[in-house]
Amino acid sequence: MAPSNESDKQSSVAVSHPIAVADNFHFSHYYWNLWDLTTNDTEDDSDPDEVLQPKQMKNEDIKLKFYNHVMEDKNNNIHFGKWDGIAIEENDAYGKASENMTDWMFDLALDLQPHKRNQSNFKYCDLGSGTAAAALRIVDRYPEQVAKAVCLNLCHEQNITAQKHVDERNLGERVDIIEGTFENSSFKDSEFDLVFSQDAFIHALSKKQTYNEAYRIAKPGGVFVFCDLMAGDNPDLTSAEKQKFVETNVLNDWLNPTQNVQTVKEAGWKDVELIDLTADMRTSFQLMFKKVNFNLEHRQLGSNHNRVVLTNYSKKIKERIKQIDQGIFKWCVIHAKKPVKIDFLCKTPVPFVNTSKLILEDSKLDKTSIAVVDIVTKMPREKIMKLPSSVNLLITMSAGLDHIDVAACKERGIAVRQSGRDAITQHVAQYGLALIILTLRDAFNQLSVPFPSKGWNLNWNCEGIPATDANIAVIGMGLIGQALVKQVRAVAPNTTISYYVPSIFRDMDVEQELKLSYCSDLHQMAAECDILIPMCPLTKHTEHIVDRELLSKLKPSASLLNIARGKVVDTQALTEALENKSIRCAVLDTTFPEPLPADHKLWNLKNCYIFPHYATNTIAVRKALVEDIQPIVEEHYGLGRSDKKLRMIEKQLRNDLAVAHRLTVKYNMDMLVWNHISARFKSGCLLTPGRMLWSQVRPKDLVYSSSNVTADIIHAAIYAASSDIKAIIHLHTPAATAVSCLQDGFIPLTQDAAYFYKKVINYEWDGVSDDASEGPAITKAVQSMPGCNTMLMQNHGYVCFGRSVKEVWMLAYYFERCCEVQLRVMQTGAKISIPNEKVMAKAAEASYLPDFAPGVQEWDALCKEIGSMEKKKKAI
Repeated sequence: MAPSNESDKQSSVAVSHPIAVADNFHFSHYYWNLWDLTTNDTEDDSDPDEVLQPKQMKNEDIKLKFYNHVMEDKNNNIHFGKWDGIAIEENDAYGKASENMTDWMFDLALDLQPHKRNQSNFKYCDLGSGTAAAALRIVDRYPEQVAKAVCLNLCHEQNITAQKHVDERNLGERVDIIEGTFENSSFKDSEFDLVFSQDAFIHALSKKQTYNEAYRIAKPGGVFVFCDLMAGDNPDLTSAEKQKFVETNVLNDWLNPTQNVQTVKEAGWKDVELIDLTADMRTSFQLMFKKVNFNLEHRQLGSNHNRVVLTNYSKKIKERIKQIDQGIFKWCVIHAKKPVKIDFLCKTPVPFVNTSKLILEDSKLDKTSIAVVDIVTKMPREKIMKLPSSVNLLITMSAGLDHIDVAACKERGIAVRQSGRDAITQHVAQYGLALIILTLRDAFNQLSVPFPSKGWNLNWNCEGIPATDANIAVIGMGLIGQALVKQVRAVAPNTTISYYVPSIFRDMDVEQELKLSYCSDLHQMAAECDILIPMCPLTKHTEHIVDRELLSKLKPSASLLNIARGKVVDTQALTEALENKSIRCAVLDTTFPEPLPADHKLWNLKNCYIFPHYATNTIAVRKALVEDIQPIVEEHYGLGRSDKKLRMIEKQLRNDLAVAHRLTVKYNMDMLVWNHISARFKSGCLLTPGRMLWSQVRPKDLVYSSSNVTADIIHAAIYAASSDIKAIIHLHTPAATAVSCLQDGFIPLTQDAAYFYKKVINYEWDGVSDDASEGPAITKAVQSMPGCNTMLMQNHGYVCFGRSVKEVWMLAYYFERCCEVQLRVMQTGAKISIPNEKVMAKAAEASYLPDFAPGVQEWDALCKEIGSMEKKKKAI
């Protein structure tokens, strides 16, 4: 094949190619199948069919030079890549995909540790780090966050190269290169926030020992993320075939994905999840195959010996692609969390019931990560500083934080969280509403007042005012304050409510939503109100905010209601005001000191009503204080993030996909085991398994990577086109396939076709979609028509895509019907009436209204139909 462009012409010039390397799995596989070709002799007598024997290299740079030359890629990160958004034809595509994989894995680790994302002391370990390319990229991307990357690697030559790269970039203080094995490292227990590895554990002599060691060196709440090659789980493979593959490739402890996950769990890791990225690995191999063959066809390699090596390497890669398609091996990511230990420094009001395997209360972990306190457990600075160094989360079962030195916690890097916040907020708001109404009505003054002896008198005892006529003033407007105002608005929507906060905390959105009047002068607000309600937290700025001067501004008919901390009110000043009757009354849920001494004057004042800090005294709040502890821990550490919520989402997707497969069969739209449906999930998608009749597909049968390569390529390419695409269906139904063979393609002729008006793109058939290079072309085609929902693949079939499984299945059903109508109309031979464009555009717009969108009306009924069919099958 002749060079087709200028770059090809340049590449065809004679090049001294001193190095050629082939290996069984990947360029970075160091110990096996490395060929050292240093000859420039063009008269080499090597046999083209010779099988060269591996040599151990003395210089790790040789591998990178080969990679840079043959792959035409300047990047030193040569792991398998993640191909989201990267076209295989791009310059340096392989390196970009490799870097993309490193970035994706590290971002995944951060997503699993939300408590570490904004900290600057992140320390992680890369096991089997090679030339430290991944670590150097990560510390470059996160200069403020990653304090230390520790690279552990066995190969001395690789470590020399790695250290050279570190020194060249002056990163010696942030990147350590250490020689050793990942089965038995010299690191301390609980040293790292993240244990990370890319394509290294294939060399591990014992996966169990490796995963145990990773667990030992990770901090509680830390993350384990690694990608690696794993045994395939194709049930059709014989034991002999598997054993031959293991022996040929000199593999140790070769486990399949399920076995790897189980071994990780046995090491103590929790929340273990596996993500299948075999389709991305296949793309990496395809690019290698193309690049190597380009070298063989277009370049002068310097010696026949080099040509032999590249020829053999091309065969190896082709064999690898075939083995992937046969399900002999996979490439997967596993991520997991190390559990955390919790200690209670107080007695809980109800028993703490731990339903999470990620939270330990016993001695399985020596170091405590979480401390729990209540409102009476004072946590001053000296006590905070004496907490174990492993503590990074303090949970308080209280509404306030005045019993905790928050500044000391921040200095120690300890996050402070409050449990029961929602329950406390709602209960205090409801309680506050009741007290407001009773206080305004002067109801407390009526306690024990006898009914008039002479009977009812319309002029008797009517000094109170209703909430609807009152002027209510609130100091502070936090969550509880807002909840209280909402309660008031429910019974008095138009009453005047003013509030005061320092101007920097003013929130005009809240003002508009709750119809509040902002007052920048606290004294003026007090002078105009009928009831003054402090709702602010206790800080050095709010202590005694209700002082003698402020109390003097209140009208004689005004009242004070305190359901905040007792110390926000100057108790002595309040006592004097009540004694002098300069205000009407005070209703106090809290006091300072608390409790008040038995001989305090306030107890005996008839215009003072004291409650025993009662706002949150309900069984519901007490339960919430304890029940919220586990969710707070899980949210803080990212524990269970891939557990509860994601499992519910996955369950629903699997059910919908299984129903979609059965419906396709029911309506005669299937093609035995071929075609495919998928739903976007996590970093990939759930997909038709292949090798199964669609009538047999159950929720558990859906896979993350199909045995059908075409499925992986088409679906990945369409998902890459838009994040709004959540589901895809690809079918070869008779009518739609027939229309795909027409030169004019699909013509929207009916009302049903409004779903597809100006939403169908035509894609020229390029043969069987088994080449990853077709992916970018599919992506580009979808992106060429914003808002499209169908791709008609010429002489092939069609694809529908949209926001849900139900939407895409209904689109596929209606598209097939519309194509059938089109063919029947064409069969008549009569002149076709094409709908008016304006009419069709209006119908298209209406077809996606909430009540008419695909699947909205039909899906539940279809699911019931499938459910009835399944029940009948079971009965038989």
